[in-house]
Amino acid sequence: MMTLPRFIAVGLGFAAALCGTAAKELKLDELFPRNRLLEVDITLAEADWDKIRYQRRTRENALPPSRKFEPPPPPYTYVEASVTIDGVTFPKIGLRKKGFLGSQDTVRPSLKVKLDYTDTKGNIDGLRNLTLNNNRQDASLMSQFMGYAIWDAAGAPGSRCAFAKVTVNGRNLGVYCHVETVREPLLRREFGSDKGTLFEGTVVDFYPEWEGSFERKTGDDKKGRAHLVKVINAMQGGEGEPFFGGDVPGRAWVPGSGAHDDAWFKPGFDDSSWVAGTNGAGYEASEGFEKLISPNFNFIGQMHNKATSLYLRFPFEIDDLDSIHAAKNLLLRMKCDDGFVAYLNGHEVARMNAPENARWDSRATSSGDDGANSTFAAFNINKHRDRLRPGRNLLAIHGLNISPESTDFLMVAELQTNAHDYEDAIWEVIDEEAFYKFWALEGLLSFWDGYSGNRNNYFVYLNPGTAKLHFMPWGADCLFEKYSRLRVDRRSPRSVRLKGLVARKLYQIPSVRKKYAATMKQLMAEHWNEEKLLAETERIEAMVRPHISDYQWRGVRFEAVRDFIRNRRPDIEREINGDDMPLWPR
Repeated sequence: MMTLPRFIAVGLGFAAALCGTAAKELKLDELFPRNRLLEVDITLAEADWDKIRYQRRTRENALPPSRKFEPPPPPYTYVEASVTIDGVTFPKIGLRKKGFLGSQDTVRPSLKVKLDYTDTKGNIDGLRNLTLNNNRQDASLMSQFMGYAIWDAAGAPGSRCAFAKVTVNGRNLGVYCHVETVREPLLRREFGSDKGTLFEGTVVDFYPEWEGSFERKTGDDKKGRAHLVKVINAMQGGEGEPFFGGDVPGRAWVPGSGAHDDAWFKPGFDDSSWVAGTNGAGYEASEGFEKLISPNFNFIGQMHNKATSLYLRFPFEIDDLDSIHAAKNLLLRMKCDDGFVAYLNGHEVARMNAPENARWDSRATSSGDDGANSTFAAFNINKHRDRLRPGRNLLAIHGLNISPESTDFLMVAELQTNAHDYEDAIWEVIDEEAFYKFWALEGLLSFWDGYSGNRNNYFVYLNPGTAKLHFMPWGADCLFEKYSRLRVDRRSPRSVRLKGLVARKLYQIPSVRKKYAATMKQLMAEHWNEEKLLAETERIEAMVRPHISDYQWRGVRFEAVRDFIRNRRPDIEREINGDDMPLWPR
């Protein structure tokens, strides 16, 4: 709960002395003007500038298998520099490159300024680190400046943002966004206390045994990670009662034509010529899934560089159908890389990352993280209970890979009953009202690289005032775009994003979809005024245009954000104004 006025400077001020002149005090609030650009001048040795520019993050060092247990070490190192902000000089600060994969640049890199690099008391009203984002992924330059402002206007916790003209050794690097670093001053302003635990999430989510993957920034590490484990347990659904799973026998076929597309998944189909094996199918060309794949169902020779579909049929017996009908939840649980369609006795019951009409040569519409795909994801199939029958049943699975060239593929299935109430369990550990607002804002602004869009660019804070987890946005240079750049199915809903596990679990619950729609309607009514938003884009363009560097001009397209603003309302309203929001994945 926010108990302090927003945008009030907190902590102790820091006066930076100029050589032989009177000191000018710089306040935290002055770092986020809305009507001008900050002047940020950086000086350092040219050799150190080259060192910063050419340091880089690769997919290998950004996403190693070890990140399940701890965040990977940063590839960037600090060098000593001097920075002058609106005429106030901070000598001997630390400077390094920042950014994940998409924002890297050797000419105008994103930068992190460490004010207490040599002087442990170096700060501006308690803020010790400054974040300068290069806007490389934002063609409009407006995503962060407008996005964080809408977040703030809606009363959701998050950073402030200003534009900055950055020069290094006299060279104009163009227009950056100065985004308020998420640390103690922000926590005190937004939550009234900085005594909780703050974690950053970078392409991570609440998967079993992944609590170590979150990077702690402030607060009690042990207490914070214990709470992350509670969230993970809420996502997993407690202990269920499997009635299909483990090393159950079945048959599989890599289809070479569509001859059986209309019949292979039905109980009466003759699969006697198919390969016999046990649950756990796929292939692994390097390392990762090999222990999950049973020997007879290893299809590397038939699929790698050749095919993207695998048909699986598993017969099983049910002796006590009444107990299954009496259970609170009926779940299909899948370890899946990359997509599937599942059938019970010839009727579709669940799908993920699958095209609308999956055929023998279809491929998955999206791909996920291997570490996440090797853990069970649960799909509630309560409405399909009537497809089960006493005695013999059939679970058929159409497994889908993202491409023939993919180096791995995995399908492991389980059916279970479960008494777990996902909604109650989640709201025990995550603040309900705060999450709905955070989630719907990501949907409204189409944050395709945020938590719900990509399990990326977010902070979570264990708020001591509520003893629950609160989400905050970060890296918001990927807003105001209708479609994700990450190969997400374009036929999926436009008003909601569901890559994040919390969002995906909750969205399967009808009451949650209704509340999400109501939250979205309120946000649009209060904060989506097309006329005002378009006028703001014109004001911003006039403000930043004179300061854009020649190199930066190559990627700038102001009109992109305006097209989004003009078309956003109909895209959303067609999905939130009906009796129910569209299910996804469908």
